Amino acid sequence: MNLRSIDLNLLTVFEAVYQERSQVKASERLGMTQPAVSNALARLRHLLADPLFRGRTRGLSSTPRADQVYQEIHRALDGIREALGTQADFEPSACFRTFAIGVASSTGLFYGPLLYERMQQQAPQARLKIRTIDPEEQMPGLLRERRLDLAIRHGRFDDPALEQPVFAEDELIIMVRADHPRIRETPTLEACLEEKFVCSINLLDRAHDEALNTFLEDIRERTVLEVTSPLVITHAFDQTDLLVLTHRRLAERFREIHGIRYYRLPIDVPPLRSHLIWHREMTSDLGHRWLREQLKAVLDGLENAPDIL
Repeated sequence: MNLRSIDLNLLTVFEAVYQERSQVKASERLGMTQPAVSNALARLRHLLADPLFRGRTRGLSSTPRADQVYQEIHRALDGIREALGTQADFEPSACFRTFAIGVASSTGLFYGPLLYERMQQQAPQARLKIRTIDPEEQMPGLLRERRLDLAIRHGRFDDPALEQPVFAEDELIIMVRADHPRIRETPTLEACLEEKFVCSINLLDRAHDEALNTFLEDIRERTVLEVTSPLVITHAFDQTDLLVLTHRRLAERFREIHGIRYYRLPIDVPPLRSHLIWHREMTSDLGHRWLREQLKAVLDGLENAPDIL
């Protein structure tokens, strides 16, 4: 294909419509009229012999062909922006960028609302997407394809292309309803093994720490209810005597909302470390660095945060 015969401005229109899923939002983002965006899409549809998008002006869905070419077009345009950009180019107040963060289980509950508030103060036109990624092994590929800007998970990936500093620490605890008839103080191991449990499925996976893994094996035998998300747990235990194995951060949030109690495990285990993960190609990107700064500031408001920049 002879690129001299193609209006490369069509590619920026395609990128904006694909990301916004709306010709209206794309036109606002690009400073174009809606008819001009529609005309550009019509020319690109003819060029690629594919409808590219289906649906009405708002709420568009992409075709498989659009999904295929978007990755390459987005990567090429990012390369051009990086090559032509300067350190003074990123201005949060003028940012229309959509930032995507992939999390495991309920992590987004802790950081999402606070991060959104900070972004609204500095970059009111930017958008934030927080996605639960399951299985987590998809995260490196999504980061490489720039479908995620950041990922947060326990443990690192064996991938030299990723930056993976420690982001935060947490621990497993035992949570009970406030008026539990038997658990009134930190339970012993024997007391735990006399009770029944509700757990989220991912917490029952084998652990690297042998003491914790032995404890989890005992809890698996005592687990009578498994749920797909820790956020469902409150509906399962607030009217029962079931004990909950979950993360301290989640328990603290539940304590604020539901008035529960929680206790440390009856065994000594190392802390659970969350890692902030991104592709090394994005380290020097000013918008990406700004996002990391905002996330660090959110964590600083919760505890002393390590240097993750």
